[in-house]
Amino acid sequence: MRTTIIMFLLTSITSATALAQDPFGAVTNEPRPSEYLLWDAETVAVIKAELEQGLENGEGIWGTGFIYERVLQDAEHRPHNMSIVHRSGYTQPEIHETKWDMYVILDGSGTARMGGERIGWIDGLPQDEQHPELTGFQEFQVTKGDILHVPARVWHQLVTEPGTSITYALINIFE
Repeated sequence: MRTTIIMFLLTSITSATALAQDPFGAVTNEPRPSEYLLWDAETVAVIKAELEQGLENGEGIWGTGFIYERVLQDAEHRPHNMSIVHRSGYTQPEIHETKWDMYVILDGSGTARMGGERIGWIDGLPQDEQHPELTGFQEFQVTKGDILHVPARVWHQLVTEPGTSITYALINIFE
């Protein structure tokens, strides 16, 4: 009985000591990146207005209603970057080998199509003349405040209704 009590006390003391340790004490913090960044609502509104103007000027990618500004550039010391994207109308489905996407919807709404397979791609036709679609996908309605996670190697497409648009922060995370 005495041995049991002693073992219980030793276990209790060891557990209390473990709980009292700093859970962040082993985190290395050198070198420290100096990238504390904030995109406040006013900054995002200015970027959105510039992107809308770009679409009006015909600056969309591959002749589509898709335009973006890279607000956090690629860097060797971190596995992600970020863009503010504005889109309206048709844009092509896409898939990435080693990139995961996180969409944070800032304004507007649309339909996210996830999974399935791309159909309608015509080999030899220039990319800006292509109009492929997805088949066998799942659909999700997204609107301001929603967050969408898209794994690598999954077909996806964001569609808006005619005359509407969507603006989102796109965080690309690389494997």
